Formats: sequence, structure tokens, C-alpha cells
Amino acid sequence: MPANTSSSQDLLSYLQINGPTPSSALVAHFGISRPTLSRRVQELGDRIVSIGHARATQLAVRHEDASGSIPLYHVLENGQVARTGQLTPIRAGSHTQWLLTSKNALPALCSGEFKDGLYPGWPWFLEDLRPTGFLGRAFGKRMARLFQIKEKPEDWSDLELLTILTGFGANLQGNFILGDGRALEDFQDQKVKAADGYYANNAPQISYSEFAQRALSEDEEYGSSAGGEQPKFTTMVCDMPEQTPRAVIVKFSPPITTPAGRRWADLLHAEHIANEVLREAAIASAQTRTFRFEERAFLESERFDRVGRTGRRGLITLRALDAAYIGQGSGSWADCARKLHAANWISPADLERITRIYCFGQLIANTDMHFGNLSFFLPDEASYPLAPVYDMLPMHFRPSGTGEVVERSFEPKLPKPEDQAAWLEMYPHAINYWQQVQQCPDSSTDFQKIAGQAITALQHIHKIANS
Repeated sequence: MPANTSSSQDLLSYLQINGPTPSSALVAHFGISRPTLSRRVQELGDRIVSIGHARATQLAVRHEDASGSIPLYHVLENGQVARTGQLTPIRAGSHTQWLLTSKNALPALCSGEFKDGLYPGWPWFLEDLRPTGFLGRAFGKRMARLFQIKEKPEDWSDLELLTILTGFGANLQGNFILGDGRALEDFQDQKVKAADGYYANNAPQISYSEFAQRALSEDEEYGSSAGGEQPKFTTMVCDMPEQTPRAVIVKFSPPITTPAGRRWADLLHAEHIANEVLREAAIASAQTRTFRFEERAFLESERFDRVGRTGRRGLITLRALDAAYIGQGSGSWADCARKLHAANWISPADLERITRIYCFGQLIANTDMHFGNLSFFLPDEASYPLAPVYDMLPMHFRPSGTGEVVERSFEPKLPKPEDQAAWLEMYPHAINYWQQVQQCPDSSTDFQKIAGQAITALQHIHKIANS
């Protein structure tokens, strides 16, 4: 295009279609000088965003459907709120890219290909804030009525997700808060409530049954981005009024007078035992307790992304970390961990731990080891340290989607050669686990029988593995 026929509108249209583009490529495309390009950019004002520095600078267009840049905050372990930076939605054809600008952004957020703070889609470290599972499904229905959008959160556009999280994201997984509107105000209100003793009488025996009923209602507030299909709620709990309240996630069963309720109760007790056994194996796991109130079983898990009364820690799932740096998408935790370690995103010690955890899961019939069920703390800079284990239970024996308890046999598989050493190391812990399940007074007779059969099956496959 001849230099004298291009205009600032031509530049705007080009960037809207093509997204962030190096300034050198724009000079060549339009056949203009760099000073002329600078004048075109000045004419467009704040619609143009500059990314990077010097001759590596890229130019982009703010998304016209957004009101502007959005503040991004994170809550420190002492409960204070710090500014992470600001997010700017970038137009790239039919897609939205995102730019994080900050003088003090954590290097862990801007490592590798993201060194300029530019993300080709919704920022990977915020992906876990998208509502999922039981809580996300109910929340999605509320938001659909409120904003006239689709019910499933996975179908929301980036800008729809942004609008919702800035309004209702006061208690998300990890420590990020989006925007300076209602979500931030709600967090500050929660700090005041906690300081004034609002949760002092929030003891399990007083509140858990009521909270379970509320969680089953579509009108329940969105309390957490904690995924998973098991019914659950989040709250602050105090066993005694003089204690400091603790943040917990609480799973609960259907009434144990039903077959499905009895099986889910078995599984909640089995999850608690798994956490205890893993700690005996020197592997950090969620601190859990079990209760029974009004014909329901409850599993209380202390949140490890919370510190004290109002402090928080950054947290990301394997799903987010994989999406950012590997792109495997599915498969085994151990395989993905090997790739993350090879790229120096996780430590050798955590690779070993993840392989052991994965093998333990195989040995206790955990068929739900998807990438959202393993997490890492978000440090100042890579590598990413492994968080405690959670959701570790024999999901192979869960009731069907229709609530029926289907009889299933457990047929453990031989490990991959690269996993065999860890598999053999975790075998005695798995035997110990099934023995504790079998002996647990809270296990039903049916589940005690399942545990006995699992022990026999493991002993058989162990002989083959050693032969």
C-alpha cells in the first residue's frame, strides 16, 4: 500500500483483524516510515496498546466491547490486598487476547512465551477461576438468569467471565481478585466480619446440615471455584467461639438411608483415610475430618489456599500449568509431570512426589485423576511447588450418574516401566490404606467387602510385577 494512501483507520482495521503485530511488520505492510506509524498511533489515542520494548514492540487494539483495563489484585498471606497489575482485553479477529501490564508482576505469571505479559486467550493463571463442577453448575444457572447468558460456564466468553468474576469473585480458588468493584468490596466486608467475630458460632454441628440444604438450592451464592461434581459448600468454621476461624471446603453425602447416600458416605470416609495414609508416607495432603449430622456424612477439608483468618496463597491446577507450557491436555499426572520437569517448571523432588501420588491413586482405584485434581502453589517465580493432595479416593466405586450403586470389580493394572519403582514403593501404603478402610467402623459392610477384594487383587498384581 503506498504510504500516502494509508490512514489511521486502515491501521485500526488491520490490527482488529490480525491482533498484536510487530511495528516492523506494520511499517513493511503499509509501506510507511516509523515516524509515520507513530503519527497514526497518536491519532488513534488510547485505542492502541503498545506491547514490549524498542524494536520488539508490538501494537494492538483494545477490545471495543470492554470498558477498559481491569485492575487485578492478589491477597497476601497476611490478608492485605496488593495490586498485581491491570488486564487489557485485546481484539484479535473473532478472538480476545489479554495483556497484563505491571511494574511488579510476579515473574511466575510472565515466564517463557508470556514474558511481555501477552496471553493468546484468557490468562492461564486465571483459568481455574472459571466456575466448574457442582458449585459452578448452580452458579451458572443464577448468572444465566441475571445476565441473559448461557447456563454452562464453559460456554461463557472471556468478557462474560470477566464481568461475572468482577461482580461475584470474592472467594475464588487461590488469591486473585478481579476488578475494583463488588468482588473486592465483598472481600473487604468478609475481613470485617471475620475480625468482628461473625464466624465465632459457626461450628460444624450447628451449621453444616443447614449449609448442605442451602448448597442444594440454585439460589446459593457462588462460594468457590472448587470443582468436582460431589455436592459441597465452602465456609469459615470455628469449633469453639474463642478460636480463629478456618476456611474449609465441605463435601456431603445424600441421606445415608439411601443406597447412593451410603456409598458416598463410604467414599468420604475413604478419602479421609487416604489423606492420613499419604501423610504417613511423607506426602502432604489435605487436613480433613469426617462428621455425621442428620443422616448425612460430611468431609471437612481445610483450605490450603487460605492462611489464618483472611490470608490467602496463590494456587493453580495442573490443568492450567499444562495449558500454559505443555499442552498435553490429558493423560497421566506422571507423564505430564515429567514434561514439566524437563522444561524446569517443577522440581525433581515434586516430579518424584507426583509419580508416587499417581501410582497410589492407581492402587486405590482412583479413576478421577484429571488435571484439575492436582495443584501447585503460585510462587514469585518458577518453579511451581506442589500443593497438598486432595480428592484422592476410590472413585471407581462411586454411584452412577443416575444414583444407582453399580457393582464393579477392581482390576489393578501393571505400571508403566517408568512408573514401576514408584508403584512398588507405594504398594505397601495402598495395602495399608485398604486395610484401614476395611477396619473402619464407619465403612458399610459392602464397602468393607470391596476393601478386602481390593487387597486380594493388589497382592495378585504385585506378585506379577515382581516376577
